[in-house]
Amino acid sequence: MQGFGNGLEHDCRALLGLFIKVGESLKGHQPQDRRLIESELLAHKIVFHASSILYLSRGTRLDDIPEISISFVDNASIRVVTRALLESVWAFHHIFVDPKTQDDLTFRYCCWMLAGFVQRERFPAMTDWGRQQLARDRQDTSRYREELTRTEAFDKLTAGNKRKALNGELWRPQPLRSTAERFLGRRFGAATYAWLSSYQHGDALSAIQIRTADTPERQRQMAGSSLLLVAVSLSQMIKAYLGLWPHLELVTNLYPNIQNLAEMYLRFREFDPDT
Repeated sequence: MQGFGNGLEHDCRALLGLFIKVGESLKGHQPQDRRLIESELLAHKIVFHASSILYLSRGTRLDDIPEISISFVDNASIRVVTRALLESVWAFHHIFVDPKTQDDLTFRYCCWMLAGFVQRERFPAMTDWGRQQLARDRQDTSRYREELTRTEAFDKLTAGNKRKALNGELWRPQPLRSTAERFLGRRFGAATYAWLSSYQHGDALSAIQIRTADTPERQRQMAGSSLLLVAVSLSQMIKAYLGLWPHLELVTNLYPNIQNLAEMYLRFREFDPDT
């Protein structure tokens, strides 16, 4: 497909700007479903990740170390944030976009919320404020567990999976390989996720590629793969927002060129470099 790889930073800025405008248009809007408030917070996280990748791709300078001039493109950190971006986009769709029924939405939402609260409950509180927060978390945990157990989806689980769901261990879209292929295509999905994970876990590839990118130009070129994933992810989020709030199309229609850009990146999953 023509277009990928050309002007990626420009495309990312344009798509990020449109997604922010779409999100800003919801200010003052009170969703009937309170769960959509958390969906907007997850969208904020996606904006933060995309912005950080853009910022890091321009290079880092350590000006505060006396008598040493150091500058580089921090591709290792870019890869870690890129994986976090992808997983946040996938989580957004899994929880708020994909459910076909209210029961399924409630089930996925409660599992997601429990994953956060149960994990924080295990953190040792060392201050009065921390202990008060844990007490509030336990109340929330009880509420989400009660809501979860009332769903038909929970009732259909095996005993073992019920325990996992109540402990926040059953919220992720599974398997991740299929999820990656769904969003990034069969050709690139699983391989791209595994490659990004090597930076998350610190295996040999993450170190070897630092040595390979031994010039500023090569470092900038390496950052391009993450910028491509930013553009694809933002396009998917714009489409998701229009699905949840159709009236936001009034905003996107004001920017037809960026709309066309988003449509192009949505077709990335069909891209095959050998054809």
